[in-house]
Amino acid sequence: MKLERESDILGRSEYSLSSDGAFASTANSLASATITELQAYRDALDCAAIVATTDLRGRITEVNEQFCTISEFSRDELVGAPHNIVNSGHHERTFFRNLWKTIASGNVWRGDILNRAKSGKPYWVDTTIAPLQGPGERPSGYVSIRFDITDRKAAETRLVEELARRQGAEDLLRDIMETVPSGIVTFDSEGKFRFGNRAFHDLYRHMAQRGDGARPGRTQPSAPHDADLLPAMRDLWPNSRRGDGAHPAKPYVTQLSADKWVQVNNSRSTSGNFVSVQTDISDLKQAELLIKYQAEKDALTGLCNRNVLIRRLKQLNRARDGDTGACALLLIDLDNFKAINDRYGHDGGDDLLCVIARRLRSSLRQGDTAARLGGDEFAVLLQEVDSQRDAATIAQGLLKTMRQPVSVGKHMIQPSASIGIAMFPRDGKSPKELMKNADLALYQSKFCGRNRHSIYSRSMRRERRRRDRLEEWLRSAITQKDLAVALQPQTDLRTGSHAGFEALVRWQHGRREIAPVELISVAEEAGLICELGYLVIEKGLAAVAAMKRMGLCPGNVAFNASSAQLLQPDFSSRLMDLVHAHGLRGEDIEIEVTENVMLDRSAAEIARVLRGLHERGVSVALDDFGTGYASLTHLKQFPINRLKIDRSFIQGILDDKDDGIIVRSIISLAHGLGCEVVAEGVEVPAQYRQLSNFGCDFVQGYLLAKPMQAADAENYLAALEHTWPTMRRSHETGL
Repeated sequence: MKLERESDILGRSEYSLSSDGAFASTANSLASATITELQAYRDALDCAAIVATTDLRGRITEVNEQFCTISEFSRDELVGAPHNIVNSGHHERTFFRNLWKTIASGNVWRGDILNRAKSGKPYWVDTTIAPLQGPGERPSGYVSIRFDITDRKAAETRLVEELARRQGAEDLLRDIMETVPSGIVTFDSEGKFRFGNRAFHDLYRHMAQRGDGARPGRTQPSAPHDADLLPAMRDLWPNSRRGDGAHPAKPYVTQLSADKWVQVNNSRSTSGNFVSVQTDISDLKQAELLIKYQAEKDALTGLCNRNVLIRRLKQLNRARDGDTGACALLLIDLDNFKAINDRYGHDGGDDLLCVIARRLRSSLRQGDTAARLGGDEFAVLLQEVDSQRDAATIAQGLLKTMRQPVSVGKHMIQPSASIGIAMFPRDGKSPKELMKNADLALYQSKFCGRNRHSIYSRSMRRERRRRDRLEEWLRSAITQKDLAVALQPQTDLRTGSHAGFEALVRWQHGRREIAPVELISVAEEAGLICELGYLVIEKGLAAVAAMKRMGLCPGNVAFNASSAQLLQPDFSSRLMDLVHAHGLRGEDIEIEVTENVMLDRSAAEIARVLRGLHERGVSVALDDFGTGYASLTHLKQFPINRLKIDRSFIQGILDDKDDGIIVRSIISLAHGLGCEVVAEGVEVPAQYRQLSNFGCDFVQGYLLAKPMQAADAENYLAALEHTWPTMRRSHETGL
């Protein structure tokens, strides 16, 4: 930059001094020195600063090389251009309005400005703008001196970001510390309190409120304090624990009060600070106590559980050397509990179990053990029983006690139970052996009709093995379809004509015929009842289809279905596929269900399945009516076409007035509901005539025909059709 103004001044001074010869030489020397000094200042400023001058309107009149370098504009592009050529747009209008207001009033402005180079690159400058004085001390323009502070600004930005990051991390750490449910407290190397989170303060504030040794107001310090100000913590971190050194003790548990426990984990940092984490484990301790209780007690009844029983059975064997007398293990199982549970719900079943538990507890001697093994299974361990007879006497008393009526909801029921007895040490020395043998005796009680007790004998083990073999044989027989179907005819009482058959399963194993009752029992135990049912249906349908192809009129055929079979998702489709595969229709078959099926917990689903079959023409019969707990409500829920009166009522209609009334009432009720009636077990002509007088629709029994094989059934039908006129006259004359 040319220092023109200074040259003009010096020129005028030189001219004025030239008239005075005495000072001419001195003035020239002074002017030369001043110019040289100012030039040095100029050169130094050019190297260190960004310098520019503008006129009063802000147009650039001169710039130095530094200005050109940082702005990336040439001198020619800058001179004459408005100074906002480097405006970045970063600052608001008020920023520049205040700037111009300051310098226009003759004052110096100082501040940081973000400019933009020609390439668009931003850069920060520390700027000082001062007015240039013109004639009459009025500003003739402005001079600006700037220093590049872009790197400093970037460092400041990074510093601000780092401070913000650290503040965020600190806030996050504090939030975490305050959120952690464990109490956290820190002390410095001198044992002075430094920090405690909210959980810590809450823990010891609770202690203070309970009066457990902590002085109120001393448990939540807000500034560093000596550990003595935290008396409730003296066992956690008093000064005496400094002996822990660099490696504090392992975590330990301490009890603060009767129901307050904490686990303490202390550690020391490399800087010497001591950190103690105290976790409230009161709930865990309570849970441990509860688990301990549950490990020994049944949650529902409060009796001992299986674990305690097994432990005491083991103690019997260990105490044999101590002259321990004989003992008896009684396994008890409630009879028909599932039916009760299904009818009255789980709440009703639970109420019954609690009543039975109370009766067992009150009936035993001191030293005896009553336990619930699960479900409706109980056990009693009788100590020092002299003989089997004594054990049987006690068992009989328990049966009598348990038979007392029980109120379940709004109903009174009379429960019963079956008991199996095994003697120690005769029937087993280990818990496993005793339990197994008592279970065999229990099975015997149930097999013999329930509501009784049985004492284990070796014959029971043989019987159990026999049943196991039967199960294996039955599984094989079903797989190979080596079972037969017997058909028992049903006769229409109104016309004397044949009405249909009931399909019954028969099993000939080798030379021995297995009783149907045992066959069904084994199938149910082994989970084979569904496949057995399908096999009977398939063979029964094949027999009826064959009769139709022979031109005979077999009527419809009835099949018994269990609740397990009816609840299978594909039962309906599988049944109808079998029907159609044999060229039959839905009207050709009937499904028989018992009252227990109606009482099943899934009765609504079973009713839905039966309604679907009924809509496809399948008839539905209620078997063994009057022997269960079904009510008229159940009859309304199911699509029943026929009621089958159990043979136990039919056998007494001639001699027992009550049975006659019951049968007549059932027939009247069924007809009122639009149902037909089948009487089972008709064995003598007098029963036949009486049922006809009662208005019964159909009969079935040995009087007419026993269950017969398919070939015999074909001959039976053929003979009937040949002798039909004779049979018709016989019926009309009263058989």
